[in-house]
Amino acid sequence: MDAGCYTAIITPFTNPATAVDYTSLEKLVDFQITNGITGILAAGTTGESPTLAWDEHHKVTQIIAEQTQGKCLCIAGTGSNNTKESIAATKHAVDAGADAVLLVDPYYNGPSSLEIRKEYIAPVAEKFPDVTIIPYIIPGRTGAQLFPE
Repeated sequence: MDAGCYTAIITPFTNPATAVDYTSLEKLVDFQITNGITGILAAGTTGESPTLAWDEHHKVTQIIAEQTQGKCLCIAGTGSNNTKESIAATKHAVDAGADAVLLVDPYYNGPSSLEIRKEYIAPVAEKFPDVTIIPYIIPGRTGAQLFPE
């Protein structure tokens, strides 16, 4: 991953908030690229990923991956409380052209820090050995931590 500034971009919605506003999303991405951002995080928790349906999540990732291609890096949020969903989302992100994925720790299940690495991150890493995986650890939400070992 390149050193620099990365934006955890929001996912804009129509008003009232009944659908993703994809036109505004494209404008936000263009603004970031024009202003020299190193990379953009698509559909992370700041991008409202917990409130998106998976088809919306995939479309947001697709749009950002396509727009950033050759201009800046795209990191796709592919985390879930369900490992199979994370694997499917990671496959979609990789196929869309994302440069890396961000796996938020399961925030409901409450597994130990070691269990998260063994039962959640490791299976994704095994299926996608050439993809940069960024663990997103939020101890205040999950109680889990990332230790050196």
